[in-house]
Amino acid sequence: MKKYIITLIGTLIFCTAVLYATDMTVYNQNFATVRSELSIVLQKGLNLYSFDDIPAAIQPTSVHLEPVKSSDTVVIMLQNFEYDLANTNKILDKYLDKTITLITISGELFSGILKSFDYDTIVIQNSNGGINMVNRDEVQNIDLEKMPENFFTKPTLNWELLSNKSGDTPCKLSYITNNISWDAQYVGILDNDDKHLNLSSWISLKNNSGKAFKDVTLKLMAGDVNLAPVSPTMQREMAMKADGFLDYEQPQITEKEFFEYHLYTLENKTVDINNNQQKQLSLFDPTDVNVIKIYRYNTNYGNDISVLISFKNDEKSGLGIPLPMGKLRIFKTQDNDAAEFVGEDHIEHTPRNEEVEITIGTAFDIKGECILAESNRPSQKSREEKYECEIRNQKKEPVSIEVTRSLGTNWTITKSDISYTKKDAYTVEFQVKVPAEDKVNFYFTVLYKY
Repeated sequence: MKKYIITLIGTLIFCTAVLYATDMTVYNQNFATVRSELSIVLQKGLNLYSFDDIPAAIQPTSVHLEPVKSSDTVVIMLQNFEYDLANTNKILDKYLDKTITLITISGELFSGILKSFDYDTIVIQNSNGGINMVNRDEVQNIDLEKMPENFFTKPTLNWELLSNKSGDTPCKLSYITNNISWDAQYVGILDNDDKHLNLSSWISLKNNSGKAFKDVTLKLMAGDVNLAPVSPTMQREMAMKADGFLDYEQPQITEKEFFEYHLYTLENKTVDINNNQQKQLSLFDPTDVNVIKIYRYNTNYGNDISVLISFKNDEKSGLGIPLPMGKLRIFKTQDNDAAEFVGEDHIEHTPRNEEVEITIGTAFDIKGECILAESNRPSQKSREEKYECEIRNQKKEPVSIEVTRSLGTNWTITKSDISYTKKDAYTVEFQVKVPAEDKVNFYFTVLYKY
C-alpha cells in the first residue's frame, strides 16, 4: 500500500491505513472475491485517501467498504479508479510543447521544446528555432521538470471518505477482481487389467490479476455462477454515492455445499499467491477407483473405434465426492513397464453418484465400417434404408463394441440380424462381440415415415 501527498481542499483531510488479513474465494470463471481487514486513521468529516494495494484487474464498481463496529460510520462519497499508469510515452505525451532535455550515450545535450515523438525518434525544437531529431536508441537520459499531474505508478482507488468520528477505524474491504482462476487437474493410473484407476487430483490456481496476495485464507467455488454481460466501455472516473518440516501440518481441503454450488476451503494453512504465478494444491489423496473400459463405434463418423473409461462417482467405486471440472490425464502400467501417458479428456462438474466418462483415444487394432447398401421408397410418405456393417478385431483377445448410429426422427428398425436398443428418439445402439483376430458382419433396415 502506498500513500500519496494530496493537497487539502477546504475541510478534506488526508488519512492513512494499515492492511491486515485477507481471505479470497476464487471461482472457476476467471474471477475472485477478495476480502481484507484494514484500519484507517480518519478525522471527523471528509477525508482523502489513495489506496493502491489493489490488482490491475479489479472491478471498481464491486468495491465495498464498511466499518467493523456498528457505532462507526465510514462512507465512500466519491471513488476514482486511476488506471492510466505512467510510462515513458505517456509522460512524454504530457510534455508536448514543453521544455525537455535529452542526453545521448555519446554525451551530447539537446534542450528545447518537445514537438513530437514515436518509437524511433524524438523531435525537439531548439532555442534558435531549429529542429533536432534524436534517435531514441541513442538517448541515455531524459530530464523533465516534474512528474505530470494525475499519473500513477500503480492502479489506485482515490476515495473521499466521510467519517462520523476521528481516530483509528477498523474496516472491512471487499471487491471482485478478474484474471484469477482455478481448475482441477486429475491424474489416473490404469492397472494391468484396465479395471482399476489410481486417481489423484490437484487444484491448479492461476493469478494474472496484477497483484500479489500474501497470507491468504483460500476458498474455491465450483459451479457456474451467472455473470451479467460486460459493459463495452469503462469510465476512468467512477462516482459512488453513499448510503519448520517436523512441525509441518499437511494442508487439508474440505468441501461443502454452498447455495447451488460447492465450496472448497484450505483449512489449516494460508498461502501466498504471487502475480503471474500458477500454484498447485492437493485436492484429495490418491484413491483406487473401479472403472470400465468401453469401445465405442459411431457409424456416422468414419472407421475409428473410440476408447473410453467410465466410472461412477460413488463410495462403492472408491470415490463419492463432488468432482470439480478439470482435465483428467490417464497413464497406464503394463507388466513391469513404467507408467506411460495414454490420453486425456475434460470432465464437467460431477456430483456424487453420477457417471464420469472420458475419451482416451482411438483403438489401433479395431476398425469398423458401415455403409448404406440399399435405399428405396415403399410409398410417397416413407423411405427404407438397409445398412451393412463390419467390425474387425486384430487384437489377441475378444472385445465388445458399442455400435451407435444417429438416424434422425420418425424411424423404425424393421429388420436386424443382431439385437439393438433404442437409446433415444434419434439413436440406435448395437452391442457387438467380436472374437480375437476375427470380424463380425451384421445388417439392419430402417423405415422412415413422413
